Amino acid sequence: MNVSRRNNFDFLRLMAALMVIHGHGWNMTGGVGPGLWGVPFARVGLDVFFSISGYLVTGSWERTPRLGPFLAKRALRIFPGLAACVLATIVIVGPLTTTLPIAEYLQRNETWRYLLNIALRLQLFLPGVFVDLPEPRAVNGSLWSLAPEFMCYLTVPLIAVAAWRRPIARCWALASLAVAIGGTGLYMFEGAGAPDPSIYGIALKYALVEVPFFFVGGALALLAPRVAGLWRADLCLLFFTLNYVISSWFDWWNLPFEWLTLPYMVICFGRMSLPVVRGAGRFGDISYGMYLYAFPMQQLILTLWPGLAFPVLTCVVLTACVAYLSWHMVEYPAMRGLRRARATAILMPATPK
Repeated sequence: MNVSRRNNFDFLRLMAALMVIHGHGWNMTGGVGPGLWGVPFARVGLDVFFSISGYLVTGSWERTPRLGPFLAKRALRIFPGLAACVLATIVIVGPLTTTLPIAEYLQRNETWRYLLNIALRLQLFLPGVFVDLPEPRAVNGSLWSLAPEFMCYLTVPLIAVAAWRRPIARCWALASLAVAIGGTGLYMFEGAGAPDPSIYGIALKYALVEVPFFFVGGALALLAPRVAGLWRADLCLLFFTLNYVISSWFDWWNLPFEWLTLPYMVICFGRMSLPVVRGAGRFGDISYGMYLYAFPMQQLILTLWPGLAFPVLTCVVLTACVAYLSWHMVEYPAMRGLRRARATAILMPATPK
């Protein structure tokens, strides 16, 4: 897969983060916001993130099909930024907003259980924090998606090995898994008397209906160098329109159609290189930081400045500043350290025995 680094993916990730912030902003103020194809903006933004991840992470494995470097890159992209966000939430947001005395806040087990978020074990609450808001006590509801996304990362080398690295076999495997996993999630949502289990603190049905976006993105990464004329603007326009038609006529049947069409539209646009748009990452890839910090930042703003005229806009500006710091002080240095370590290992002569 040969995609120029000067593409639109940074812009798309920023737009996805803004959609999540916009969608959550309505929920946090007790309202019901607009959506796309009958789907709330926050969920569409998450769908875009999963689609891009499937495409780029599968492409990363294709370029370097070695398990150690692959897992190291994935871990360093997720965990350093997450750890910094969780710690900042405990030591800054918590003491600023808790209704408890600080000493009692620090002594509560619930405070330190929040650290389990670093291990992707969802913990939504801190003692006495955000208790009087429309989304009461929820500190960072966005963190639930990180565990299923990281599990999707792990499937990439597993499927490559199971399918003997044959791209077409892997595409069929990805399609079969997308149908099976997504169908199970739909049954949990729509089936009468269907079970509603939680695993690792996460409602399983929400995770299952996101996984197909990752797998379809991965399948498109495998097909891209092998199918001439795969990316077509007219197909994107057709898919965009059909999503409206199907969502109007068939309600939840739009979701299976979206599993196929949204990744295609997102990746088709992401592979382009449009002036101005392609420079969205010139100051760093802040989209992950915005996703991590936006939820607690929105709750913090509603707590400290309840009468603020434009809370979502204020959240975007403040979150972008924090995400910029996160990228340049935590996320990028961690990844750069891995590259330096690998370069040193390559250049260092073998130790004589």
